Amino acid sequence: MLTHRHRSILGNIPPDWDAKPLKQLVAENFAGDWGDDEGEQAVAVLRSTNFTNDGQLDFSDIARRYFRKAQADHFGLLKSDILVERSGGGPEQPVGRIGFIDRDMPGSTVSNFVQVLRADPEKVDAHFLRWVLFELQRTGIVERVQQQSTQMRNLNWRDYRRLMVPFPDIDEQHRIAGALNLADHAILKARADLDAMKALKRSLIDRLLTLGKSGNHRLSETKFGAVPSHWTVKTLSEHAGSPACVKTGPFGAQLPPEAFDTKGMQFVNITDIGEGVLTFAETLFIRDSEAKRLADYQLKPGDLIFSRVASVGRVALMPRGSGPYMMSSNCVRLRAGTAFEPKFLCLLFLSSPFIKRQVAAMSTGGARPIVTPRFLRRLLIARPPLDEQQEIVQMVDAATEGEVAKSNVVRALHETKISLLQSLLTGQIRIPKGGIHA
Repeated sequence: MLTHRHRSILGNIPPDWDAKPLKQLVAENFAGDWGDDEGEQAVAVLRSTNFTNDGQLDFSDIARRYFRKAQADHFGLLKSDILVERSGGGPEQPVGRIGFIDRDMPGSTVSNFVQVLRADPEKVDAHFLRWVLFELQRTGIVERVQQQSTQMRNLNWRDYRRLMVPFPDIDEQHRIAGALNLADHAILKARADLDAMKALKRSLIDRLLTLGKSGNHRLSETKFGAVPSHWTVKTLSEHAGSPACVKTGPFGAQLPPEAFDTKGMQFVNITDIGEGVLTFAETLFIRDSEAKRLADYQLKPGDLIFSRVASVGRVALMPRGSGPYMMSSNCVRLRAGTAFEPKFLCLLFLSSPFIKRQVAAMSTGGARPIVTPRFLRRLLIARPPLDEQQEIVQMVDAATEGEVAKSNVVRALHETKISLLQSLLTGQIRIPKGGIHA
């Protein structure tokens, strides 16, 4: 039998709290059924893929399975049911994620990898119990009651039901659950605001890259598509005025193993290229002597760097005040001179459907597609005047600042919730009577 050194599985609790085995707080529990591919009656079945890591259920893709009508007529999830992921997880993720049913769902059930718990309302607040079980999984404590096969983790259901969980009186349970629910609702609202800001930014970028800054310019039909008539449509090489605007990194013996060191000029590989930014997944350096010899392959502020293999067309901008860096042979550098504001050109590669289609169509190599410098030089680009490019970048930057601000709100609220979980569920913070209304 599983034992733990504290009164509750979550840790020490106040002297006036009790600890109860989970099984004593549950009026009913049952496993689900996956059903069949076809049959008499279709039923909505929630499964592991509907669980999220934050305790919410994702209803965007619910499976439809078939059962005998006599069996299906008895299905139905009820408001306040707690769903426990009994099998699943992975090498880095414990099983035991939690979902909560906030409304009656007649005619629905769960798969055989999911367990349904119905809290005894005479003993425990279902929301309080939900957050206790959520904290067990979030902190990894649940790993103590699971077994792992080659591909999957499984809860030892007998030991899970014996876990001693914190048990304050029912009124304090209500207050704790109310506080955590308020925190959760605030996060959901903040995420909705963030999603709305992201959608607004995407719409703004789409409009700016097709209609221009003002949105009321006369359009002309070109090989690039319909664009404002004062924009210029040419190949990238023609815009830049030189085919040398595109260059591939050094190959083969030009960078032998002894060229690398723990200091010198930083080396950029394709794994370092994120969505518009460098991430430096690995920190490698080229000896100064090698960097000097291969100066033509250096990256400078304003350069765009592409992945030419593996996720071809991924692009990052070398920011102002950075570098220089040395690029690998799997990278292609684009230096477009004075024809483009670098951030605008990066925005085109990241967001223009027409350019993305061209890059995809230009890729060669079948199973291992490659984007070559020759193809990039021939890429068709619709170029606004430089001052309009700069204004477009400013407008997108302002939208990005709004997105970052809302993302920071989500992060701060999430951190607050995580802090509250441990403090409230173990009585380190006590909410006085009348201290919360939720």
